[in-house]
Amino acid sequence: EIKGQIETIKPITKHQKLILDPVEIPEAVHEAFKQLQTGRPRPVQIEIPPETLSDTADIELLEAGKYERPVASKESVSRGIDLISNAKNPLIWAGGGVISGEASKELTSLAEFLQAPVIATGEGRGAISDRSYLSIGSFRFKNDTFFENKIQEYDLVVAVGTRLLNNQQLTGQKVLQIDIDDEEIGRNYDNTEGINGDAKKTLTEILNGLKSVMPPRESREEELTKIKAERFNPGTVIEPQESFTKIIRSVMPDDGIFISGMTQIGYYSRNKFEVYEPRTYITSSYYGNLGYAYPTALGAKVAQPDKAVVAVCGDGGFMFNVQELATAAKHHINVVAVVFNDSAYGNVMRDQVNMFDGREYGAEVHNPDFMKLAEAFGVRGVRVEGGAPELGKAVQESLGIEAPTLIEVPVGPMPNPFRDY
Repeated sequence: EIKGQIETIKPITKHQKLILDPVEIPEAVHEAFKQLQTGRPRPVQIEIPPETLSDTADIELLEAGKYERPVASKESVSRGIDLISNAKNPLIWAGGGVISGEASKELTSLAEFLQAPVIATGEGRGAISDRSYLSIGSFRFKNDTFFENKIQEYDLVVAVGTRLLNNQQLTGQKVLQIDIDDEEIGRNYDNTEGINGDAKKTLTEILNGLKSVMPPRESREEELTKIKAERFNPGTVIEPQESFTKIIRSVMPDDGIFISGMTQIGYYSRNKFEVYEPRTYITSSYYGNLGYAYPTALGAKVAQPDKAVVAVCGDGGFMFNVQELATAAKHHINVVAVVFNDSAYGNVMRDQVNMFDGREYGAEVHNPDFMKLAEAFGVRGVRVEGGAPELGKAVQESLGIEAPTLIEVPVGPMPNPFRDY
């Protein structure tokens, strides 16, 4: 109902199509699915005005398309093999493309062969299990001083399925960028050698090629275990975020799906919540949008009904889409929503207080009684006032009940999760 809808949605979609004739629909849908299943996965849009939907026409339906993911050129793979085999201390940088490309197994195999540490973006969590000594965690949202001090030790960065938006961490070393979208190669970092291809296929070819020119490298378990321990030393612990994050992880199964909302616990979880399998840690990526966590969790549960799903939310963000409790109740979607309630937009409040002599404006929120709200919507409501141990029991119990649950955790102001360490 607004002018220029296509232009409005263009920045957040990969492909857009306005249909004014019903005859165009089969081809438009065919192309939309092609765009969804090729290249870098992103949303597509088809816009059909009501007048067109009410028209009638004779149309010919098309067969569903079958699309192969692109295979990297032999020349680019050969150059990649040469770079890696000559690198003395390579680092693997795993992004969301490893997850969407179902290449976690291949990436782990390459890391094991090279004995190369793996650091993941938030979107790449689960590309390698955090139980592996080769995993050195994920980038923090900001101020990853440990990694800034370590990055110069690596002479080659093998970046897989990432746009390298944390490229400010790099210190001039060569990057071998493997990406399904050729437009992303070298876009954010100049000293780049690119391989345009599917991550799964490309990593397989690279590993096979490396095996023909070099032996597996000797284990670095002791060395990398020390690096990981240093990265997550006691000085990096922030409470109460640490205790809440750890207890939720401890009561969720390995394949449980954790939705990291834009809240204090969510920010902290980015590199402190251990992830053991692909597609089990979901963020809003670089959008940083409040309110996405709960509806995303509902979608994840519908897609994976046999998996435990927990959404971590703040009170401010949760209220953006609180009406989705009705969806959960109506369709019996047993997602556990954990709402940390500090009666504020926590980041805004803390920044105002710290930057403006203790003054705040507009950051405090007036919340409903969340237990009465849960009852009104017909979902289970649990209030946790006994800290992390009680929260762990509540989440564990809720995961075993075939009903949607809202867990409220009243908290006070929390320390800055973005501080340097």
